[in-house]
Amino acid sequence: MFSIIIPNYNSEKWIAKLLESILNQTYKDYEIIIVDDISTDNSIELAKNIIGNKRPCKIIQLKEKRYNGGTRNVGVSESIGKYILFVDCDDWFCNKDCLKRIADIINQTHADIIRLPYKAYIHNTLATVRIREKNLETFAKSVFVAPWTKCVKRELFIPFPENTLLEDVVQHIAQLDVCKTFENCPVPIMVWNRDNQEAISSDTAKYTKDSKRYSSVYRNMADLIDLKCNHSYCEERKQERIKAYEDIIQRGEILNLINGGSSQ
Repeated sequence: MFSIIIPNYNSEKWIAKLLESILNQTYKDYEIIIVDDISTDNSIELAKNIIGNKRPCKIIQLKEKRYNGGTRNVGVSESIGKYILFVDCDDWFCNKDCLKRIADIINQTHADIIRLPYKAYIHNTLATVRIREKNLETFAKSVFVAPWTKCVKRELFIPFPENTLLEDVVQHIAQLDVCKTFENCPVPIMVWNRDNQEAISSDTAKYTKDSKRYSSVYRNMADLIDLKCNHSYCEERKQERIKAYEDIIQRGEILNLINGGSSQ
């Protein structure tokens, strides 16, 4: 049922914990797809040794840098599962029954998209983050839109913008536009690792206004404005959110916004 897609970059310190949390799941109808974005550490060899022949697994080692959006797009293109789950290489599942909980929701509702609550891991402490979305309209207002906070039908997947920052914001709005049915998982599924100082989001402050990836934020803003003209619901709230992003960029606060984004 599930294709678990893991974008990987230099995750040698954390990937064992992630893979063990996957292999220990009581629900076994899944494949693992690891897309390596030209790592320079031993994370891929470690992953191969951990997985072995225990589960169906594809490991794709890219020849050129694709960053967050590109690695996820490659993973989806190689997947065969009915539903897509994105998992960052430094995060992990909360417990052994996470996939079963999501599968139960899918079997009961056949929802296009399932919102996944999570726990935050910071300073060796776990804290549960409460998710309050009740439907697609309230999900559209959500501030935190990391790809691993939702499970989506593969046939409805919308590709991420590539070689850019804030790619998950654009993809999130476009993704919701094609989803018609929504369910909210009642229990935390993922652990979001905030202690990884090597994560991509921990290093975004080095990008200046002259950098290619910084300038991509403005291209993303154009995409958001374009989506505003075509989005199918929650028009007033959507416009408020897009206006908020525009204001942040105009005030020169975009790096603060980026630093609050996803870890992968």
